[in-house]
Amino acid sequence: MKTIVKVILPVLAFTLASAAAVSTNGAKIKESKKTVLITGFIQNPNPSNCLSVSVDCTTVNTGQSCMSSEATPRQVWKKNAANACVDNLFKVI
Repeated sequence: MKTIVKVILPVLAFTLASAAAVSTNGAKIKESKKTVLITGFIQNPNPSNCLSVSVDCTTVNTGQSCMSSEATPRQVWKKNAANACVDNLFKVI
């Protein structure tokens, strides 16, 4: 009986530790894929007059332009050093 406990207890502890490590790693991966709302700008009506909007976009080129969530979507930009909204933002895929 004592021999069985001496063998099973370490195997059980190792199994629980492995399961905990795998589930923790999955949570970290999910956390890193979360998106963050950023402030983008809509040209109103020209690049030097911008309206701020909160969007789920990125500066990484994904091939799709970031669009506002209005009834008629407009392209969303980020401001450059000259305070004009002309730098591209891209849709998070």
